[in-house]
Amino acid sequence: MKQNLNLKALKYIPFLIILILDVILSASYNKILTAEITYNVENTGLLKKFSMPTYTVPPKEEPKIEIAPVNDKEDGQNNTRPKDTRGTFTINDIKQYETSGTSFGIDVSKYQGKINWSKVKQDGIDFAMIRVGYRGYGTGKIVMDPYFKQNIEGALANNIHVGIYFYSVAKNEIEAIEEANFTINAIKNYNITYPVAFDLEDFNRHRLAGISYEQLNKNAIAFLNKIQSAGYTAMHYGSKNTFGPIWNMNNLNKYKVWLAHYTDKTNYAGKYNMWQYTSNGLVSGINGRVDLNIAYFKLSTNESDKAQNDSEVSLDPNAEAIKKINFEDVNEQVITINNAELRKSPTTELDNKITNIPKDTVIVRTGLNDTWSRVTYQNDVAYILTSQLKIYENNQSEQPEIVEPET
Repeated sequence: MKQNLNLKALKYIPFLIILILDVILSASYNKILTAEITYNVENTGLLKKFSMPTYTVPPKEEPKIEIAPVNDKEDGQNNTRPKDTRGTFTINDIKQYETSGTSFGIDVSKYQGKINWSKVKQDGIDFAMIRVGYRGYGTGKIVMDPYFKQNIEGALANNIHVGIYFYSVAKNEIEAIEEANFTINAIKNYNITYPVAFDLEDFNRHRLAGISYEQLNKNAIAFLNKIQSAGYTAMHYGSKNTFGPIWNMNNLNKYKVWLAHYTDKTNYAGKYNMWQYTSNGLVSGINGRVDLNIAYFKLSTNESDKAQNDSEVSLDPNAEAIKKINFEDVNEQVITINNAELRKSPTTELDNKITNIPKDTVIVRTGLNDTWSRVTYQNDVAYILTSQLKIYENNQSEQPEIVEPET
């Protein structure tokens, strides 16, 4: 009987070994609380008391931020953006676009080198979009821009509003959220009053080779949602040629949009809140060229104003689309040659559809362009593709319905 009891007790030896190891390992912590439990060894009738250690885990340390070397070959941003071949521009050149709700700024990174922010302020710059960091296009390591600290502190010290952008090479949502967390951690102690932007420009190559556009859109949304949940204004950056073909603006328009289009007058008809007008800007205090931007919102520069009193004025995308097209004034009846869509503005890139009107419907056209016609519909101005219309002739055999303006 005694031998059987010993054999049964042997099977509990591994448990005792693990328990002893746990006690030894836990002893390395400063604060150890002991709780006594009673363990009944099965079928032995023996009661054993063990001291079960519990301990508090030290708080998790924030990941150490690595600052990139100035000549880091993993920085792919400088080789992805198109070049502006129109010559140079100054802040005065873009003042022609000034309205009561616009502000003018620059976006900077290590490529501008050391900046004299006092001179930048004196040159009329309202805000700066500052690169906080990037992910290496080969290794995938996240690093801080080597000039980030001096740029953000220099701008804020000279009462220049600051926004942020991160240059992403994220393969998936997990990496995008990692980039967002890096950004939030790096900027949390600074007064960020302009948006925090997601900038991904390297398509179908390097570590993004084979990554679908659908996945890139998911990455952008993951980053922007994380930024927004942290209390910042999220903004998506992209060029005119990528808005639509690559970036699904139906989903991204719920954030602020930063349009890059190097032209004297952009013909992008979608929503945008900031326009990167040129990469050939000349600004006092910066050696070499810098991107110039127009923001269609403005914060007060009066230091006595409280932040909550700052007002924001955003673009009405339909109004902007209308301003971009010149119409010849006409007054004539036209007839639809097929089922046609009436829109609030002359573009198909916005969610601006009013209604469908059937074939052989007569309406009054008040403005004519090669692509679009301005018409009167139910006492409102609307727009329809010119190709969907022809001049209505009264001697047609079948008399169609005529849509008259409401009185």
